[in-house]
Amino acid sequence: MTATGPPYRVPRRLVALVALPFVVTTAVVAAVHAGMRDRLPGELAVHFGPGGAADRFETPGQFLVAMAAMLLLGGAAWTAMVAWSGRGGGGGTGVATAAGWGLAAFLGTIAVLVLRLNAGAARAAGLSLPLWHLGVAFAVGLAGGLLGHALVRTMVPDWPPSRGENGAERLDLPREGRAGWARRTSSVPMLLGGVVLMVGALAPLTVSAMPWWAAIVLLLGGLLLVLMAQADVVVDQRGLTVRLCGLPWPRLSVPLDRVAMAQARPVDPLGEFGGWGYRVMPKRSGLVYRSGEALVVRKTGDGREFAVTVDDAGTAAALLNTLAERRPETR
Repeated sequence: MTATGPPYRVPRRLVALVALPFVVTTAVVAAVHAGMRDRLPGELAVHFGPGGAADRFETPGQFLVAMAAMLLLGGAAWTAMVAWSGRGGGGGTGVATAAGWGLAAFLGTIAVLVLRLNAGAARAAGLSLPLWHLGVAFAVGLAGGLLGHALVRTMVPDWPPSRGENGAERLDLPREGRAGWARRTSSVPMLLGGVVLMVGALAPLTVSAMPWWAAIVLLLGGLLLVLMAQADVVVDQRGLTVRLCGLPWPRLSVPLDRVAMAQARPVDPLGEFGGWGYRVMPKRSGLVYRSGEALVVRKTGDGREFAVTVDDAGTAAALLNTLAERRPETR
């Protein structure tokens, strides 16, 4: 049996909302490309050096195919990521949705500005990209992200649900059988920071102000943040296990024989743990993604506490107390 409410499923309208900006942006870029086709030179300037001068060229058809592939394949991957990461009801799904809107708007603006820059030019070799174009692209990307965030809140008001009774201490479970509880928790700032780094890594696609290796570092750093920003929290006969969703290590656990008491209570990251993330203090440790509801386990022996911020912590605490209380009877 499972000691939790029905699993959270990402609404289809939210999945559609994630994919929408990438599809719309692709259509807009294609429409602008068609409207300017007669004014475009045989080769377009598509990449610009540190001084803004063009240093890479493609035919108009190649440019359109490359942008469409980047938007549609990237949008498909982004949609899959949001749908997968939202299965546990984690709080980062809405931010990831908004970030997808911002990313699509940023890339679409860059594509339109590049087409506009090339339109009417006799030859692309002498073109240069004004730096304010990047400022416009970032501004439009920010506006797209804000619009996506607003649409998430208005179109999907029931996201994310929080179920469970926060004050529960025990669960009335049958003596036979097995019981388990699982939830996914996430850090909105870490997800957003990872997205920002990955977007920054795209800068060399249009202007090589940074070396290629710096773009790879930004991309890998952003991906690492996204992978570390979500964790699966499991309570079962083994005790409490916390595993980062995208990484095999580290895996944090409190065995059942070390559980003195579990409770659900609000935590203050700065006041109690000195910050966010994985924290180790003299009397407590834990994975603290946000302030608010957390599963807090006091260990036997040293009395240290381990905390993890997660929704439905009351059910998890009640089940953990029940399993720990019955453990000697199973020997």
